[in-house]
Amino acid sequence: MEHEAAIARSAEAIRLHRAHNILIEAGAEPVVERLARRLPPIPETLPDLWAWTFVAKDMIDVAGLPTTRGSILYGGAEALATAPCVEALERAGALLVGKANQHEFAWGVTSENPHWGDVGNPRHGHLSPGGSSGGTAAALAAGIARFGLGTDTGGSVRIPAACCGVVGLRPRVGRLSSEGVAPLAPMFDVVGPMTTSVADCARVWRALSGERVEAPPSLSGLVVGVAEGCAQAGEFAGLGAELREVALPYGILAPYWTIVGAQARRTHEATYPRAAASYSAGVRGKLGAVTEVGHRGFLAAVEELAAFRAAFATVMSGIDVLVMPTLGGPAPRAGCDEAAIRGEVGRITAVISALGLPALAVGDLQLVGRREADVLRAALCREAAGGTVPEPR
Repeated sequence: MEHEAAIARSAEAIRLHRAHNILIEAGAEPVVERLARRLPPIPETLPDLWAWTFVAKDMIDVAGLPTTRGSILYGGAEALATAPCVEALERAGALLVGKANQHEFAWGVTSENPHWGDVGNPRHGHLSPGGSSGGTAAALAAGIARFGLGTDTGGSVRIPAACCGVVGLRPRVGRLSSEGVAPLAPMFDVVGPMTTSVADCARVWRALSGERVEAPPSLSGLVVGVAEGCAQAGEFAGLGAELREVALPYGILAPYWTIVGAQARRTHEATYPRAAASYSAGVRGKLGAVTEVGHRGFLAAVEELAAFRAAFATVMSGIDVLVMPTLGGPAPRAGCDEAAIRGEVGRITAVISALGLPALAVGDLQLVGRREADVLRAALCREAAGGTVPEPR
């Protein structure tokens, strides 16, 4: 049967890539074995994602499985309910084969994890898989799953997509339910699908959101803004788009990081600094470096952020889609000092998160628009014309 064969392929890939620490198995038995014992009945009409295997980042609840958040402080009890984003995928016929490893608490760009093992990059062994959804991206690159779910606050879906050569969508905040998903900084946290092609991403997006997106025959009439000297800009011109240079508003990062730090400190107030010794040195350092921000300081940062967003909306007037690199510099090398490189690696993705715009990473190519359908259509058109997933620098 098709779904049994899909599970068997996942199980074999898990075995082959065990040394890459791609999955967190904190439950009583491996998730793929649990699934094999509880195969769903075959419906009369096969749903859209029938027998598509997937992994969920271990920030996301699945009933009966622990949710560790990549930490040793959590995961001692089974989740009581399944997050709506996972339920939607399972209703569409998809098969959960594992909980994906990650940077601890979804706060980091390398997915080095002292508690569950550093995630390896199956496609580019000399590189980090990126973070914080590094395990999800690595699972796709290793053939463990056809697609996955990650979370993204400042680039945590898109950076791993670039490092592992896959596709990752950051929707707008609130577009998908965050129920059953552990927070980092709720003002910017989202759940997003990760796949190996744009076509698969559009199909998973339909299962998650109900929105059908199809490839247009060309990009004629579309105005594409080009930022950061995007190497693929000419491809969009070749598909009929008009190109315009655009500068990103890096000043928005000051209020953005103020808000992220304040919300992250609030998220961890029950365990930090009381249980600081149970945190990795990297995340402990980030929390320790957060400047105390009171109510007035927080409101001032929110107001400043809103002003940057309004100003950039004017810049975007007449532009349909922006294209730019995903990574702000070379992909992080395996074993690098995360603290030394995270600012550069995530500088572009963080700006887009701060602006509140949806973004699609096709490897190291990032498309940004006003709606998820905007970026998916442009990327689908490029893919249909032979556009491939750009390699990490």
